[in-house]
Amino acid sequence: MNIIITGNTKGFGLALTEEFLKAGDNVNISSRNENRVKDVATSLKNQFPKADIIEYPCDVSNPTSTTDLANIAIEKWKKIDIWINNAGTSGITRKPLKEVPIDELQLVVNTNVLGTLYGCQAALSVMLPSNRGKIFNLAGWGSDGRTSELSAVYGVSKASAPQLTKTLSKEYKKTNIGIHFLSPGMMMTDLVLNNATPDAYGIFNIICEYPEIVAKKICT
Repeated sequence: MNIIITGNTKGFGLALTEEFLKAGDNVNISSRNENRVKDVATSLKNQFPKADIIEYPCDVSNPTSTTDLANIAIEKWKKIDIWINNAGTSGITRKPLKEVPIDELQLVVNTNVLGTLYGCQAALSVMLPSNRGKIFNLAGWGSDGRTSELSAVYGVSKASAPQLTKTLSKEYKKTNIGIHFLSPGMMMTDLVLNNATPDAYGIFNIICEYPEIVAKKICT
């Protein structure tokens, strides 16, 4: 299969990527950080020399960048079987909404909300002509409607994911394109551990799973 995963140079996205590569699938490597994209792509190409890996520093908050990723994949692979909107950010620090800098607020919304919308548009644009494919939108803190104290912007951004998924599922129910909601639960990633105190880290270590373990369970 040919698989696009946004924001997959670390954390859950990277863990998913490695599992798909182990299964013999072709996967892209992308994030805003061009140097990290190069480093991760080089490492994975060495581990999986037979895989057809697309290396592209995609910024999901830029619709042109997301569209370019889709077009590059179609040009190289001819089709995309799965598109996973994984890229996301919780911001830089946890603090009350009144204290969140505007640029940080915009970063979270542009990445998590607009990035997912742009990703869905790009995926649909290349899947609809062949009437096949699957799109997955990733859950996060706030997706289930619970409050997200000191991370209000992130919670709001993730609350949009299930609504968007349900809406698109109805809009495209007469097609063979599946639009799904992926909820892996709490994991030991940067999104959870940013600014965590030593005590909080200990708690997270109890209630959270490591992304590699979650990815393996999802892909098997």
